[in-house]
Amino acid sequence: MRFLRRNLSLMLAVRYLNPLRTLFSIITLICLLGVALGVMVLIVVLGVMEGLQDEMETRSLAFTPHLVVGLSDGMQTLALTEHDTHWPELRDQIAKLPGVVCVYPQVSAHVLAQSETGRQTANFTAVEPQNQAQIKPLEEMLRIGNFDFGAGLDQQCVISANLAASLDLTVGEKVHVVPVGSLDKITPLLGMVLSPMQTRQDPAFLDGVKSLFDGAKPARGGVLPAAGKLEAVAERMAQFDAAKLRPGESELLDVLDELLEAHLGGKMPFTPQEQKRWNDSARQLAELDHDKEDGRALKSVRDMVLPVDLEICGIYQAPENMPGPDLYIPLPIAQEMVGYGTTGGNEVMGLCVRVENEKLHQTAEIVRQIQSLLPALADSDQPNSLGLRWLIVPWSESFKQWHQMIAKERIMMSFVLSSISLIASFCIMAVMFTVSLQRRREIAVLQALGATPGKIMAIFTWQGVIIGFVGAVLGVALALLVLYYRLEIQAFLASMDMDPFPMQTHGISLPAKYTPSTIAMQAIRAFIMVTLASAIPAFFIARQDPAKALRSN
Repeated sequence: MRFLRRNLSLMLAVRYLNPLRTLFSIITLICLLGVALGVMVLIVVLGVMEGLQDEMETRSLAFTPHLVVGLSDGMQTLALTEHDTHWPELRDQIAKLPGVVCVYPQVSAHVLAQSETGRQTANFTAVEPQNQAQIKPLEEMLRIGNFDFGAGLDQQCVISANLAASLDLTVGEKVHVVPVGSLDKITPLLGMVLSPMQTRQDPAFLDGVKSLFDGAKPARGGVLPAAGKLEAVAERMAQFDAAKLRPGESELLDVLDELLEAHLGGKMPFTPQEQKRWNDSARQLAELDHDKEDGRALKSVRDMVLPVDLEICGIYQAPENMPGPDLYIPLPIAQEMVGYGTTGGNEVMGLCVRVENEKLHQTAEIVRQIQSLLPALADSDQPNSLGLRWLIVPWSESFKQWHQMIAKERIMMSFVLSSISLIASFCIMAVMFTVSLQRRREIAVLQALGATPGKIMAIFTWQGVIIGFVGAVLGVALALLVLYYRLEIQAFLASMDMDPFPMQTHGISLPAKYTPSTIAMQAIRAFIMVTLASAIPAFFIARQDPAKALRSN
């Protein structure tokens, strides 16, 4: 009270906010609640959004490598082979770098998953069965079952909850999987089977092959075909589409092509042995059975497609907005499904690196250290290659668009919800105008007694400061209370079919993040808006004419 008596403006501001024997204090309470609710809604919504973003990021990074080391020729990503790139030694070297938790090979592809109830396309990712650093983050998302793949040689998998629901599968059942990449090879095979034999479509070619030695001249222990016959056969052979040749046609034409290359030009005579090979190939080519050749071609489908029945040993829940792989498969099985290792090599698509949580947003130093370990690359012998080079892709690049989308959503949400505080500020401004009109005669008396415009303006500004400060503090307290009991409030609203944040589809509870900077920013913003809203009417009332105010009713 002593302090208030020394500060006339503050004392009058407090008196005006709570006058005796009037209902004006109810208006003050409404102003306080308006500011408090605006601050509370902003902090609660932004806190839940930040918590959901962190939760989604944590869950996504459980199945997303923090860094991917790969090889490219400028046109496409190439496989890492044990012979050419020595990736097992490179993996061990990267794993020893400070801040690196683990390194594991990457193998992933699309498949056609099928059960008794339906089929759909899916994607899988390989898991090293003994690499606990890779499996541990994934285990936190398990709904049922486990990641116990044993030695990794058994045909097992962990399936996503979405795929399990689509195919009506559960733990212990099997899912039939066919690699999509292998299916691409069937298309030209079917095109070949549905078309007639190419060599039968060209009678002139068969006649030329059969009659090559008709009229041949003896020369140096052999014979020379008549001029132009070899060139005519070679020209017609070059017109055949290799993709549509039956296996038998392809084999016999290879023999003829080998003999043609050795004798084109007419300088080298055909020996009796070569003449016999040519005639035998010509006879076999004419006797090829259409149906048998189609059967030979279709038999290769079994080696090409490699369908697999995988037993489901676990079901996991991936984030709804950023779904992970539909299937987790042991590395050896995944390599077989992709076709790696068929030539005896140990191939992978790349190396996945996981770093410590403290390094997630500071991977530049680790990237530089990895670059210093990468071996030199030889020039690529592939056509259209732009040169071999190493690629290191951080997780932030993979999620760049997602982060930008979340950031824009938070900005728009903050902008929209700030309208609540703005509306409260306009209401307070209207209240201050009303109060100033009610107090015009009192203010005129103060002006007549010598109160300066600054003193008059300070009375109403202090009211805004008090309402803004108390409302902001009350709003922060309410926001923290709501966030603390958010699960109970959500359950109550859900019981009334009014759940604003349904988390069942995500498989997680309603998250929240208490960020002091966000809380302080929203409280300070509301305080400034309310103070300014009070200062505007104070500016006008402080400049009234006291004589006119005293004469007014």
